[in-house]
Amino acid sequence: MFTVSLETAIQAFRRGGLVMLYDGDDREAEVDFVIRADAVTPPLVRWLRKNAGGLLCFATTREIGEALGLTFLSDMYRKLGFLTKAPYGDEPAFIGYVNHVKTRTGVRDVDKALTVRELARVVELALRDIEAAREEFRRNFYMPGHVAVLGARIGTRWGHTELSLILAKAAGVPPAVVMIEALGDHLEAMPLEEAEKLAESLGIPIVTSKEIKSLI
Repeated sequence: MFTVSLETAIQAFRRGGLVMLYDGDDREAEVDFVIRADAVTPPLVRWLRKNAGGLLCFATTREIGEALGLTFLSDMYRKLGFLTKAPYGDEPAFIGYVNHVKTRTGVRDVDKALTVRELARVVELALRDIEAAREEFRRNFYMPGHVAVLGARIGTRWGHTELSLILAKAAGVPPAVVMIEALGDHLEAMPLEEAEKLAESLGIPIVTSKEIKSLI
């Protein structure tokens, strides 16, 4: 088993490097690549598309998402009478799908990189001036788009969304994270053992939910 210290993962995340995060056998049993959003580039989005293959998402805290005017999609669909709870027991963390207004279609690697970097900028602004951030968000993004936005419910939910935001806080960086599931060539999720070998070959720290929870 490839092991690294939690501090190594925190330092890598702080520097803008990738970290691989396993949420546990009792949950999705998936490994996500996570990285601070302001470090995302078009070549990285392409690499993640080819080597991870899951859904590229942007995550921030529930509080910031709601302050920007977003709300959990599960709340909306529940009111319409649809099922909203996933098989692993939680309601999904989706609070919107957006594109930046300067994107071409939103789906291209260069478009997604632009969208998440600009979302990170809005989050940083929200930490200083929420009214200005709300206006910036409404003026420069349109919905629906191709980047899923997630809201972390830290303390009541323990998915990749929340774990990655705990990691960001430990690293001392703004709560703006990009994540994507590691699928590889599998029809199912990439097995943990294979993910550990991949992490070792790439020199990427891999940590577990248990380790991340110890930061609280």
